[in-house]
Formats: sequence, C-alpha cells, structure tokens
Amino acid sequence: MKFPVDDDTLTAWATLLGLTEKQPAEVLNDIEESLRRGYTFRPLAIRHLTFEEVTADMDIDEFALMYLTFGLHRAGQDELADDVMGRALAPATDPRRTL
Repeated sequence: MKFPVDDDTLTAWATLLGLTEKQPAEVLNDIEESLRRGYTFRPLAIRHLTFEEVTADMDIDEFALMYLTFGLHRAGQDELADDVMGRALAPATDPRRTL
C-alpha cells in the first residue's frame, strides 16, 4: 500500500512517539490491516473499486491520526491512544472537543 507521506515524515513521527526500530513497520502494517478490514465492508457504490483505488486518495490528516493512534498503542500508551481517537471522533459541536 502507498501511504500519503514520505519516509522522512514517517521517521520523524516514529521518533516523536519513541518507537523502537522495529515498531514503525508494525504500525504501518496495523494501519494497512485496519484499512483492509474496512475495505471488506465497503458500500455497494464502491464495490467495483480495488483496495488501491479506494485508498489512493487518503488524506494526510486521516493517515496522521491513524499513525498517531496505532503508534501510541505500539508504544504502550493505550489509554492515551484511546483518548486521542475519542476526541477525534467527538462531534464538532461537542464543547469538550479540543482537537
């Protein structure tokens, strides 16, 4: 799968999260597996598209959020990862939303 960022960006993110040398590849694998699970349940309107076609226009912000949450899980920060995802999924009108 082609991700919407370059290797330098991925390296910087991994460093910021304190990932070990092996963990960045595991994070990318986790992201791809998650996207492939979602692809299995795609709507009928896009059933004719391949996985690569569906994911080709992935927004960098969406990918960054996925990398952050999966990376935090890999770094052993499960509670923080869940908090980040919860805030990202909170309705925009929620006054507690801080992202």
